[in-house]
Amino acid sequence: MIVLHGTEPAFGLPQASPFAMKVEVLLKLSGLPYALVQADMRGAPRGKIPWIVDEGRVISDSRLIQAYLETNYTIDFTNDYSGRALAYGLAIERMLEDHLYPILIEQRWASVEDLSLDTSQGFDRAPAMQRLWLQIRAGWRARRLIGLLGLDRLTSAEKYALVCKALDALETAITGQLYMLGGRVCGVDATAYAFLAALAAPQFRSSYGAYLRKQVELSAYLARMQAEFYPDFAG
Repeated sequence: MIVLHGTEPAFGLPQASPFAMKVEVLLKLSGLPYALVQADMRGAPRGKIPWIVDEGRVISDSRLIQAYLETNYTIDFTNDYSGRALAYGLAIERMLEDHLYPILIEQRWASVEDLSLDTSQGFDRAPAMQRLWLQIRAGWRARRLIGLLGLDRLTSAEKYALVCKALDALETAITGQLYMLGGRVCGVDATAYAFLAALAAPQFRSSYGAYLRKQVELSAYLARMQAEFYPDFAG
């Protein structure tokens, strides 16, 4: 059985980490048996979550995990979409993971708006004395990433405009269809669902999440995906 080292439910989400949630949805799509355990960061390959262990092999990074499942178990996450559609899907995935994710973690761990929130729930398994340190470290890493990408040079209004433009594009993309690429769920939806759900989490006071929750088609898409992949999760 594949063991997924991920995160526990937090912030009204099935998993605190969108990357871990993405991998879990991929595993659900694959139909392979798996077990989810709380990751211990002290043993994290590459220093990040998630990773899987399969018959003694350790694979980390969600993209490499997907490639491993495709290669070793002959899983077809494309669901027979055309090459053009999959190219379009890859652009969606990269926009979410490389463009929106840094802003998402800034919102979660370094936003002045959210500093009063109890973000320690993301570290419930850690000893009480370590939780504050883990929160501080998460905030530092978020600010460092934002700085490396140059996003700290943008005003809040400028970042908001960038996020809204991306969300408007996704709202247009999903309009008139059930899933990101059409009428069939595929691997692209694992990424889209995980990252959009994380951005929409109402526990955070972010204006980005509020804007997303007003998007009719994206909100309906998130509800469909939760009903399909996490039907028993109440949030």
